[in-house]
Amino acid sequence: MKNALSRYLIYVVYFLGIGMVSSGIVLMPFNTTRYGIILAVGLLLFSTGSFINEVVLDKKQLTITQRIQLIVVSLTLAIGIGMISGGIAHFKESPTYVTYLIPLGIVISFVSFLIKHSFKLTKKEFLWTATLLLFIALSTHTGLSLAAEAMNVTNDGGDIFKGHGM
Repeated sequence: MKNALSRYLIYVVYFLGIGMVSSGIVLMPFNTTRYGIILAVGLLLFSTGSFINEVVLDKKQLTITQRIQLIVVSLTLAIGIGMISGGIAHFKESPTYVTYLIPLGIVISFVSFLIKHSFKLTKKEFLWTATLLLFIALSTHTGLSLAAEAMNVTNDGGDIFKGHGM
């Protein structure tokens, strides 16, 4: 039961962290201080959860350099995923921002994932993957831009800020 509880708590920390990162990243333009704090706490939670999962629970023997790399990659992975999920959830609040946020999040999270899991690509695989990733990012940006234009969405903060003094 102790193992199940430990693993569950790490999942809570991971997902709570990602949720806070998502909100912080996408809503920061509307209130930098408030959402900057939420972003920072989310990043701290996610990277701490990653560290505890890898070093404490899985008992991986990591050098100080590997521990720092784990934390940095966890931070960039959280930021990338947060950019995607926050952008999806809050497209209407800031469509122009989101047209950049989601494609960048795809690139950042994918590269972070490759590094975190030590994928080694040949030169040919790297070129093919980079080309495909760039195509996906540009296509996503274009598609989101067209959707925002078609919906005639403005950058006024969307529905969630109406009547709240923002």
